[in-house]
Amino acid sequence: MNPVKVTLFNNLTRKKEEFTPLVSGEVKFYSCGPTTYDFLHVGNARALVVGDLIHRVLRTLGYKVTFTRNFTDVDDRIIDRAKELNVSPLDHADRFVKECQIDMEHLGMMPATYTPKVSETMKEIIVMIEDLIKNGFAYVINGEVLYHVPLFKDYGKLSKAQLESLQHGIRVEVDGHKKHPSDFVLWKPTKTNEAASWESPWGFGRPGWHIECSAMAKKFLGKSIDIHHGGVDLMFPHHENEIAQSEAANGREFCHHWCHNEFLNFGAEKMSKSLGNVVTIRQFVEKFSGQVLRQVLISVHYRSKMDWSDDVIEKGINDVERIHQFVVKFNKDKNSNLQVKKRDNLSEVENVLSLMKAELANDFNVPGALGHFFGAIRFYNREFNSERPDKLISKIFEEIIKFTQESTGLISVNPEKTLSDLEVMKKRLSGGTSTDSQIEELITKRKEAKKNKDFATADKIRNELISMGVTLKDNPDGSITWSYTGSS
Repeated sequence: MNPVKVTLFNNLTRKKEEFTPLVSGEVKFYSCGPTTYDFLHVGNARALVVGDLIHRVLRTLGYKVTFTRNFTDVDDRIIDRAKELNVSPLDHADRFVKECQIDMEHLGMMPATYTPKVSETMKEIIVMIEDLIKNGFAYVINGEVLYHVPLFKDYGKLSKAQLESLQHGIRVEVDGHKKHPSDFVLWKPTKTNEAASWESPWGFGRPGWHIECSAMAKKFLGKSIDIHHGGVDLMFPHHENEIAQSEAANGREFCHHWCHNEFLNFGAEKMSKSLGNVVTIRQFVEKFSGQVLRQVLISVHYRSKMDWSDDVIEKGINDVERIHQFVVKFNKDKNSNLQVKKRDNLSEVENVLSLMKAELANDFNVPGALGHFFGAIRFYNREFNSERPDKLISKIFEEIIKFTQESTGLISVNPEKTLSDLEVMKKRLSGGTSTDSQIEELITKRKEAKKNKDFATADKIRNELISMGVTLKDNPDGSITWSYTGSS
């Protein structure tokens, strides 16, 4: 199919633009991956899930996407942590690459096309540094290679900051021998026998922070790419330095569209390990599930700051339950065929799929798309029965469900298991210790009390059930459904 036209907010220009890939119908997409020195927290998860969302949406809208997301497995933090544990830095990093991959599976992420590691890209990193020296943008002092920022006339075009006002956050210490205060490290000298050290034309050492992504993007996507994504905190200095390196080495524009997701705030503070307000992905998944975390993270537009709270988590739980109850009900109903009460009303859902596509094509607006999806659920619950066959209705909803699943990842491939897991989780969170048969017995007694107009007893039983962490729903047809009330 012909790809749907997409509009993206481009941080390079600070405005929405029509997305035009370098090659029609194809997208070269790079997203900055995690540094593998410890378990990832839910703030890291937002960047991972947004990268996955961009990948999914573009694919479902008809684009062929080549997606590269790296692992930073060479870093001073990794070396310091490995030294504390008396293990090899690369072994320590490899352990947390594997842990990160487990977290990604819990989050329902699709595999990227390429997932390179810094340690496996050293040849390309060294070649790019050599090109920067040859092109006059880098210099060597005592085995250290630095990028000379003032020579790149477009420096600051992403962050919109003036060169003299920029204060660099650099991961490695340097002496006061830089030609300019804003010059940054491309290659750091180390001792021959030092952990995580590689031989280079400038002696043994390891790369600075920024050069890795420039080299990996070039290796797997080429000299120019369509979209680069990362957290807003990476805009400066990391992404600014990527632009300077790549364009000085390759002689052409590095990236046409820059997408940045906003912070996840824990209370009034940005979530970070230094603030001590961290919940790891693994901790959250063990308590609530990866499906709930994914729902929470993309229920807010990726360019909006997100406040982390119990209310947000509770809403995520309810939304996951609502979505999967609908999917399970539809899968059961469609085998009995479907009929709309009034055929004219069908127009309310005939355009839902196109409306969802339009929202996602508008800068990946998941909240807008979900608004239409939940509207379709409300319509389904209100309008449909299974008395007579209607293949058109079944097809409309099958397409809506399939598109939502593929484009957002918010529908599990096993919805029944998702609901079952939610019930177990909600029971645990509510502190409930009663068996399902005990609860059913109380519900039956309450039903009998209401039938006999003994409303005092019925209310007493209802309050007892509430104290057990059980929520009741009296349905219009006289039936009663119940579930455990989750409490975070």
